[in-house]
Amino acid sequence: MRNRAAVLSLGWGMVLLGLACTAQAAERIRYDVTSDVANKQFEIKITVPEIKGPSVSLQIPTWSPGAYIIGNFAASIADVSAATLDGRALALTHPDKLTWTVETQGAKEIRVTYHVKNSDIEAVNGQPKRAHISGPRTYMYVVNRKTDPTFLMVNAFPEWKVATSLDPAALEARPTMHGFLAPNYDVMADAPVEMGDYAEKNFTVKGVPLKVVLYGDYSQVDQDKLTGYCKRVAETETAFMGDIPFKRYVFMFRSSGNNGRGAGGLEHLGSTEITLRGIIDDRVRSVIAHEFFHLWNVKRARPRVLGPFDYTGPNHTRNLWWSEGVTSYYGDLLSRRGGLNTDDEYLNHLGATIGQLQNTPARLKVTADDSSYKVWDGGGSQGYGQLSYYTKGELIGLCLDLKIREVTGNRHSLDDVMHALYLQCGRGEKPGFDEDDIKKTANRVAGTDLSSFYDLLARSTEEMPFTECLAYAGLTLTKSETPTLTPNPGAAFFPDMPAGGLRVRFVSAGGAAEMAGLKADDLIVTVDGKPALDPDGTLRRNPRTDTPYELVVERDGQKQNITFKVGVNRTYPFVLKPDAGATPRQVHLRESWLSGKS
Repeated sequence: MRNRAAVLSLGWGMVLLGLACTAQAAERIRYDVTSDVANKQFEIKITVPEIKGPSVSLQIPTWSPGAYIIGNFAASIADVSAATLDGRALALTHPDKLTWTVETQGAKEIRVTYHVKNSDIEAVNGQPKRAHISGPRTYMYVVNRKTDPTFLMVNAFPEWKVATSLDPAALEARPTMHGFLAPNYDVMADAPVEMGDYAEKNFTVKGVPLKVVLYGDYSQVDQDKLTGYCKRVAETETAFMGDIPFKRYVFMFRSSGNNGRGAGGLEHLGSTEITLRGIIDDRVRSVIAHEFFHLWNVKRARPRVLGPFDYTGPNHTRNLWWSEGVTSYYGDLLSRRGGLNTDDEYLNHLGATIGQLQNTPARLKVTADDSSYKVWDGGGSQGYGQLSYYTKGELIGLCLDLKIREVTGNRHSLDDVMHALYLQCGRGEKPGFDEDDIKKTANRVAGTDLSSFYDLLARSTEEMPFTECLAYAGLTLTKSETPTLTPNPGAAFFPDMPAGGLRVRFVSAGGAAEMAGLKADDLIVTVDGKPALDPDGTLRRNPRTDTPYELVVERDGQKQNITFKVGVNRTYPFVLKPDAGATPRQVHLRESWLSGKS
């Protein structure tokens, strides 16, 4: 293999086959992406056709759909220039942080070029290994033309594979050129691209292809078990929704080694990005099930503001508890119905989730609606005021489901609400639902007015009626008198691969991280003298609580030393058990709920 760490030159001749295909591509806004491995940056060239005015403005998003937190993507944009297609330079201004404006001087087609610094690009011994494109932080969009169709050309290395959910363009056989089509900017930006050296496995569901892509430190990952989870989740959830809304689907897994446990993910229209930590276990299954169910709930059945997107600032909705929390509810419930879990395992999960909520004082201060609406003010993507809309939303789904089953004699359920919202949004082709449509749909499905019950769950800080709702299914809930002690860093961290450290996503008020002086968006560079991304590190996975950590933290370009001791949470778990004295009606409701069968 030749050393190709320098930027590859990109020919601008169109390589689409056929005059019709060439004409189609010429009408699209074109994006050409080249990996500059030596400098860990992407070179982006955007060709804008059919210009009608004296100027064209482009913007870089400030957030990524699915992660409800304002980022600073503009900080990675550098070397912006503009020219006509024959190379004549055009004047360019930068009126605000997100915007670049080009004076076209009468040109009907222009090209804007820039670099995206600190990109997710890896090399081994100077040789290119892999790269990952996250659309919103990489692609500028043309202002007022996000609905235009796009053509994406990825210029890779000859030995690299390229994986994405976008429609492939018909290209001449060239090993470095990979073309893709999208109907608009939103779809293109929502489709991450992984390229280079990755493991892959393929399967189908009802004839539709799905791919598992695994990259990073995956030498010890049980690929068959991981693929088995993906396949069974996909089969179960597509059967439940009765619709497959994609032509192809890509599970993208970034493995950080065999240390620790857990996973985290971000959903997309035809793919998901999931980070793996350690063994493939039920936690990983739960994340897969959650992210895959987002295909229907949030990517298609969605609050009205969540597509088309305004990328310049917060998109507020009070219904993220439904979009995220009820997605968690169905992810785990459908895994039970599909036989990935037993009844006991699922009930244990629900008891643990109830315990998470009941051991959170914020439940008595913040509503699920407010946690959703104000998440942008909280510095994180889990909710506002230390109330997770994932946790409370999952339990709202539980209570609302059992309530609807009870009042309808088990003829209807939350399943009907989910399907109705999906159809209301035209399977994703129509605008999203309005803020009160979940309540209205639940009332219609129930055949009675559940507004006060709905408001109790989602719009009040009163205790949730677990005893009442669980009794409908012949279940009892008890609180353990023995506390569980768990580490609580008072912050959330995520691996920022391009920056080479752990990024602080948010800091809880009054928690250990705040007491130590950590702030949201800090970059933790080293932990006890080792790189913060060291696979053997424990700060994110199983943090120690007996002795403090010595951190080197970068903030606003300056490094500082911080001594950080992780706090301890004292929580009391809850236990959910079938009631031995349950009536036949209660038992039937429970069995129907857990199996999905009437």
